[in-house]
Amino acid sequence: MTGAAPAPERCPRCGAAFACGAAGAAPCPCTAVRLDAATLAALRARYTGCLCLRCLHAIAAGADVGPPAAAA
Repeated sequence: MTGAAPAPERCPRCGAAFACGAAGAAPCPCTAVRLDAATLAALRARYTGCLCLRCLHAIAAGADVGPPAAAA
């Protein structure tokens, strides 16, 4: 099926549905989120796949890499 929108993914941190743009024609918006090497390593150790932009922005602002309290 060509032209169909990709199925939404689920953020492994918060469970929210989101559309990952990694395979899209334009750069994924997550490439604008800056995380230090230690945070990236912690994310890779804890999760497989992409996180939603809301979680990435929260983590960049200092939130823990673990699930937010409301999603735990």
